[in-house]
Amino acid sequence: MTTAAVAVGEFRQAWRGLLRRPAFFLLATFTLALGLGAVTAMFALLDKALLQPLPFPHADRLVTLGFVDSENPSMNSVAPVYYARLKAISSVESAGMAMGGSADINIAPDDHAEVATAWRADRDFVATFGLPMAIGRNFDDAENRPNGPRAVILSDAFWRSRFRADPSVVGRTLQVEGKGMQIVGVLPKTFRWPQHVDLIVSMQPDLASTDSSMNQMIVARLKPGATVAGASAETASVMTSILIASSSNPERMREALANSQPPAAIPITRSIFASTTGNALWLFLGAAVCVLSIAVVNLAGLVFLRSLSRTHASAVRAALGSSMGRLSLPAFAEGLLIGIVGAAGGLVFAWIGLRLLGGFVPPAWLRGEDVSLTGTSVAFAGIAGIGAAMAATLLAVVRGRRREWRSQLVGGGRGGLSREDGRLGRVLVVAQIAVAVVLLVGAALFTRTLRELQSVPMGFASHGVTTFTLSPVKARYPTSADVAVLARGVIDRLLRSPGVEAAGASTNLPTGTQLNWPIVLPNHSMIAGQYRIVSPGFLDAVGIPLLAGRGIAETDASTADPVCVVSASFAREYFGGDAIGHAVTMPAGEKTLALRIVGVVGDVRQFGPAEMAPPIVYTALNQVPPPIWATLRDFGPLSFALRLHPGVGLDDGALRKAVEDVAPGQPISNVRTLDAVVASTTDAQRLNLMLVGLFAGLALLLASVGLYAVMSVGVAAHRHDYGVRAALGATRRRLLLTVLRSASVQVGLGLAIGLALAMAVSRLLASFLFGVKAFDPLAIGSVLLVLGTCGLLASLPPAWRAARVKPMQALRVD
Repeated sequence: MTTAAVAVGEFRQAWRGLLRRPAFFLLATFTLALGLGAVTAMFALLDKALLQPLPFPHADRLVTLGFVDSENPSMNSVAPVYYARLKAISSVESAGMAMGGSADINIAPDDHAEVATAWRADRDFVATFGLPMAIGRNFDDAENRPNGPRAVILSDAFWRSRFRADPSVVGRTLQVEGKGMQIVGVLPKTFRWPQHVDLIVSMQPDLASTDSSMNQMIVARLKPGATVAGASAETASVMTSILIASSSNPERMREALANSQPPAAIPITRSIFASTTGNALWLFLGAAVCVLSIAVVNLAGLVFLRSLSRTHASAVRAALGSSMGRLSLPAFAEGLLIGIVGAAGGLVFAWIGLRLLGGFVPPAWLRGEDVSLTGTSVAFAGIAGIGAAMAATLLAVVRGRRREWRSQLVGGGRGGLSREDGRLGRVLVVAQIAVAVVLLVGAALFTRTLRELQSVPMGFASHGVTTFTLSPVKARYPTSADVAVLARGVIDRLLRSPGVEAAGASTNLPTGTQLNWPIVLPNHSMIAGQYRIVSPGFLDAVGIPLLAGRGIAETDASTADPVCVVSASFAREYFGGDAIGHAVTMPAGEKTLALRIVGVVGDVRQFGPAEMAPPIVYTALNQVPPPIWATLRDFGPLSFALRLHPGVGLDDGALRKAVEDVAPGQPISNVRTLDAVVASTTDAQRLNLMLVGLFAGLALLLASVGLYAVMSVGVAAHRHDYGVRAALGATRRRLLLTVLRSASVQVGLGLAIGLALAMAVSRLLASFLFGVKAFDPLAIGSVLLVLGTCGLLASLPPAWRAARVKPMQALRVD
């Protein structure tokens, strides 16, 4: 018989024997599948966030051009005045422009008003990515010219969800902001963008524009052979020359440019599609690897204990002349089957986990991709599953080679667990507990961080406040005065609703978003301050306290002197705390707007509880100059806030009906409580806690099962010894304490090693924590309590069985 035939026979016989004992097979594969599911799910996220190539042809040649953001060096922006010159640089094959971000717009397909997310871009921007349309076409020459016919391109997802993938949608007219626009095409399914986008509206750039507002982006495709460094040098040369030529003081402009970061070309993999996960995904992958390592250690223990059941049979075969390789074949055959089935189970667990996780993962993490398994992650699961199972089998085989076959033959296979076997089992338990400690400490620290963040005063009262957004239809409300009248009408109607205490509107809610605008101080210095437009009653509705002076009032009409209210930090930082009566100015088109400070209000943590409150200027909605509103309305809708009496609630239908009464056909969106808005500012910390907490729970479960298994086998192997002790007068209490003492030594040693490891890796967690040190006594104390309790519960059943051993049964000779 050939060697291959022998191997096949051994494998077939081993698999039959394994399937006849389903309890061991199911436990082993389930243990492996749990650990493998965790690490495969995290690997799938990492693959989509960092490893997979972008779906654009020659994506390595795609760059963004412009000024580099000092606060975010991975992003750059431009103004329309630079567009024509940048398109013409020698390194660039093609280039297109789009707005820096998406915005909510009002659409009315089938005469039903709703809100969609739109993105303004020109024809060359879409073409530069190099993907053909799924159906239809790109914008044509007429649609790309200033004041030409407006057109829209739908995203694949919006086309499928809103128009049921109807190809005849191309050519139809869609009402966008009260004006008819032709649908000319649908983006391919492979087109990805980090943020959600429903449709693209033709931007129609003016190549002769002198507009210097830095709200656009340019994406360029470099020519073959062109380098990013070369494109950066050309970009810097073009943009600085335009800046110097347009400056009233060229020499001073040269000095300013020399002391700042020059304009540059940045590959889109490091700009638009740069991963925003930071170290979070690596942290989660590390936690999942810890779970997998515990599962592998547990599996190694199970496979080793399984090998003990074959010791006598192996001794017989060894005495008859079987080689060590042939003796090891059954173990490796079983390990292979366990690896294959465990990998399949791990993929099922990973798929379920990703489905449940989908709503919690920020879309920007995955560069616009869906949360799902990838081909690479499936291959990873298969390789890791089989590799882990075979590694556990190898450990058992190597350990088995040290057994004395003669003693097994003499003992008739009743040799049981040797001293060395028991020591190995205890070492495996200690290793599992140590790794579990690391994960539990991480989960405890994240729990403390979330509680600390939730206890930070936000500077406003969110409870009992309902919010929604409204983007005034441009064709019906073209001017800032029209918008102010609309907002006043909606607010008055809301105030007549039962249970409404206060209501108001603003460009921003007090947390979760931001809006910057140039502000000139009395000393003529300019800052990029936080700017808010508010209606009378908004600050009261969201509970921002008035500290001095007065707030924005009904008397602050368009005909009255322009006024503003500033936050306490603005007053402290720029006026030494005495701001009332002073004035600041803001650029408004070709003119400037002078604002007299009439009040000081409390600080709010606009960027969430982990960030300090920024200086903010609040101005009256009735006094917004048309140039400022014309710019702002493209970046965000108005946010309305209603403070309700306790126990009162307004659902979507009631709010939509109230707005419909004032402005028929005006849709609203984003209806949610201000409490939910505040909670969203800690989404990252919640995700950290959820994933690390889940992995810590799995680690605790696997470590407890491992401890239980080792203690159970140890008790069964030494049943004769316990019977002798009982016969010699040992009480049940003493036998119980003997087993518990052995378990406590293993748990204690695992805790000590685990705490040392946790302190060693604590630096990796520092950037994720808030208000908590890595060595937190409360967190560590809770981990010791939880693991100690679980260790006691896992060792109690085996200890109780040892205490109840009956001497006559234990001493009976079979």
